[in-house]
Amino acid sequence: MIRALARAGYLRTEIASLMGIRYQHVRKVLVDAGITEGFKPREEVRLEREPVVVEVGDEDDQEGSSDTSWEVLLRAGFRFLGEWKGENEDFQIDAKAPADAGVYAFVVDDVVMYVGLTQRGLRARLDGYRRGYERQKTNARVKALILEALASGKRVKVLVAVPEPGEWNGLPVNTSAGLEAGLISMIQPTWNILGVSGG
Repeated sequence: MIRALARAGYLRTEIASLMGIRYQHVRKVLVDAGITEGFKPREEVRLEREPVVVEVGDEDDQEGSSDTSWEVLLRAGFRFLGEWKGENEDFQIDAKAPADAGVYAFVVDDVVMYVGLTQRGLRARLDGYRRGYERQKTNARVKALILEALASGKRVKVLVAVPEPGEWNGLPVNTSAGLEAGLISMIQPTWNILGVSGG
């Protein structure tokens, strides 16, 4: 939808306002798609035209959605670690996470809702969500989303991947960071987008 509106001539600020999403998300989608038109410095949005109905075709369906099944990740080599269990502040994963650095995903109703990266170890990173300190905004925000899903009776599964580091022309490449960035761009998981709830 974002790319379709850009092709229809809307500015990035207008698209963000019309869709009720953050400007940064619109910009990232368009930059990743190679669409550079419509850039305007951030300012108050004043729509100069009435919104238009844009037909969404197959190309836009691939833009990313909250309907990406966890099976996509499993087929690619992620492994099922376990599930978040419990309620209120007393919740945890029902399995022991590896100490390795890597990429992880949270899945609700078989849909990938969040993708993250850790350089310090999956066990420590996942424990950060369980603690969810307020001053660590991402931890606190995602913890609240996990608790909300659990309270509504949904299963919250955890997938992990530990890609081998690579190299490019003799230089080190962090394949985990590239995998996380690529998945977020491809899937656009709902919980990764600030200001969007998992509802």
